[in-house]
Amino acid sequence: MQKYRLIALDLDGTLLNSEEEISENNIEYLRRAIDADVRVVLTTGRSTLAARRYIDTVRSPDPTITYNGGVIGNGRGVLRVALVQPVLVPEILETVEKAGYEPVVYTLDDRRYYAGGGRHTDDFIQFTKPFERETIRVDDLREGVYEDVVRISVFTDEPDLDILDRAVLGEFGNKIRTTHTFFPDWGFWIYEIMDTACSKSNALDYVCGLHDIKPEEAIAMGDNRNDLDMLEWAGLGVAMKNGLPDVQRVADHVTGRTNDEDGVAEIIEEYILRA
Repeated sequence: MQKYRLIALDLDGTLLNSEEEISENNIEYLRRAIDADVRVVLTTGRSTLAARRYIDTVRSPDPTITYNGGVIGNGRGVLRVALVQPVLVPEILETVEKAGYEPVVYTLDDRRYYAGGGRHTDDFIQFTKPFERETIRVDDLREGVYEDVVRISVFTDEPDLDILDRAVLGEFGNKIRTTHTFFPDWGFWIYEIMDTACSKSNALDYVCGLHDIKPEEAIAMGDNRNDLDMLEWAGLGVAMKNGLPDVQRVADHVTGRTNDEDGVAEIIEEYILRA
C-alpha cells in the first residue's frame, strides 16, 4: 500500500459537521495522524480569519491554505499569496455589474466590500459577519481603490454560473481563474474570481515542495467544486459521501461515511494508520 505523508482537508462539508464543528473523534484521528509524522494541511475557501478557530483547534504544525489557495500561512505569518492583478479589479467589477450581478471584494486584510445586496448577498453577509474582521458597504464599488484583492465573489443561483463564466472568462480569459462552491444549507452558490495561481492544488504543491513530498504521497479530501483541482492533483483524491455528484465522479475514492459520521477519521484509519 502507498505510504501517504500528507493529508489535505477541506473544512465545510468535509472536516466540519453540519453544526460547523470538528467532532472529538475526528480530532482524535487528526492527532494520531500528526503523531505518525503525517502532514495535516487544512485547505478552505474561507478567509483566514473565518478559519482561525478551526486552525487553532487542530493545532497542526503545518501550513494552512485559505481563500481557496489565495493565502498560505503558518503560525508565524503569511508564506505566499496569490492576488488578483490590481489593474484588472475595476474592469472585473464593471463586467460583473454589467452582467446584472452584485460583486463582493475580499482583501488580504480579511475585509469585505460591497455595494448592493443581491438575492443572496445580504443573507450571506449577515450570517458570516461574526467570522469576518469587517464588512464595508460602499455607494459604488468601482470608485474604490482596493489593495491586495484576494478574490471577487458573487452569491447566486446555479443557472447564473454559466452566465457569469461567459461574461467573465469571455472578457479576461487566462488572466483570471474562476471556481464555484455550493452552500447546501442555503441553496445558493458562490462564484469566485481569483488570480490564475489561486487554487488549492497550486497551494498544496507549494506546501509539498517545502517538505519534499510528491503528489502521489498526498491524500486530499473534499466535497465541493472548489475541491476538484486538489482531488485530481493528489495521489488519492477522496470525495465525501455527502459531496456533490460531480466531485464524487472525479474522485479516486468516496467515503462510506458523511461529514456528520466522521468520514475524515475513516480515511485516516484506512489509509494512514493501517499502513
